[in-house]
Amino acid sequence: MLLALITYFALTGWRSRSPNGLARSLALDEKSIMDTLVEFPGLFRKGHLYETDSGPQHSYTLHARYARRRPETGTADGTGEELDAETLRALLDFVSDQARAEREARYQRRSQVWLAVGVAVAAVASVTAALIQALA
Repeated sequence: MLLALITYFALTGWRSRSPNGLARSLALDEKSIMDTLVEFPGLFRKGHLYETDSGPQHSYTLHARYARRRPETGTADGTGEELDAETLRALLDFVSDQARAEREARYQRRSQVWLAVGVAVAAVASVTAALIQALA
């Protein structure tokens, strides 16, 4: 979802879109889109509140795209403000690197838990062996 939204916002002619409009254009679930937009405020800028088919919703755009805006002409046309390939690649690489780091951190935490379990089992086995030897 994150990659789809970044790519769409980077290359679309629209200056910004509501979750309802994004769901229609991308054929994706509106709730999933909304969750992603809200979950990553460092990537997506929350804009003005507009009336949509689903009721009032905020518009969203990429912060990187918002920084390239020219003065508004009174339309939603953002043609010419699309992100260049280098900027889009940097955004996608950033997301990929963060996902990889998150996976590695999860793997490391899981490894640490298994190590702690192994140490605890070894300690219990040592105490049990010592007790058996002391009683024998």
